[in-house]
Amino acid sequence: MYKIVQRTEFWLTRSNITKKQKIQVIGASDSVMSDSRQKEPEQGHDRLVHIGELTSRITHDMRNPLTVIINYSTMIQKNSKNKLDKKSLEQLALIENEARKMYRQIEDVLNYVKLPPLKLQNHSLHDILKKVIENIQTADDVEIQIPKTNPQIICDIDKLEIVFVNLITNAVEAISGEGSITINAKTTPDDVIIEIEDSGPGIAEEDLAKVFEPLFTTKQSGTGLGLSSCKNIIERHRGTISVKNNPTTFTIKLPRRESTV
Repeated sequence: MYKIVQRTEFWLTRSNITKKQKIQVIGASDSVMSDSRQKEPEQGHDRLVHIGELTSRITHDMRNPLTVIINYSTMIQKNSKNKLDKKSLEQLALIENEARKMYRQIEDVLNYVKLPPLKLQNHSLHDILKKVIENIQTADDVEIQIPKTNPQIICDIDKLEIVFVNLITNAVEAISGEGSITINAKTTPDDVIIEIEDSGPGIAEEDLAKVFEPLFTTKQSGTGLGLSSCKNIIERHRGTISVKNNPTTFTIKLPRRESTV
């Protein structure tokens, strides 16, 4: 009669099985379990790769019709200010705002799952910031101040724009009314240091250490991937990003010299 003995590994025991046979059975069991354990991470990684590719394709396809919705709703609002009643204009504005929210969520997902090689070139910080600010939807009562200094940065401009769009948009949303966003920059012999400070209420202390974690968000419509993508992009540039309160300030540190990425 065989009996199963429960252990980390298990084997069949019987009074007439020799010690040598027991060792062989254990060895065979260990080999099967070891092969299984080695395959599990590989299979898990393959599944994640496929999920990432599928997510990238779906979100990319969703982005194009959203762009049409945003552009046409904006155009109709501008061209129909004196033709449509107030309620109709408010409904158009709602369509545009909700489409923009969805568009940003899609951008967060795409930026998180797509990691093409960096294209490093020398760029002016002022040029990057001016382009970003022009493309961000901000209220008239939010003032954005760019740095007095204009350091040159070795970076992938498309990726760094993603970082600044996320940080400045988050700051605008945090202010939620009248306020200011101040961007400062300074250089050391080794680094360019950029600080983005806003006059909003700040981040809850219990959330401060979690803001760069994937899928962490305090927003009802957030993906929790925006700041995680920012951290990923900055670290791929061999830099660092951190945050502190009083006032809320995100600090980016980037190397002044190009390194192998």
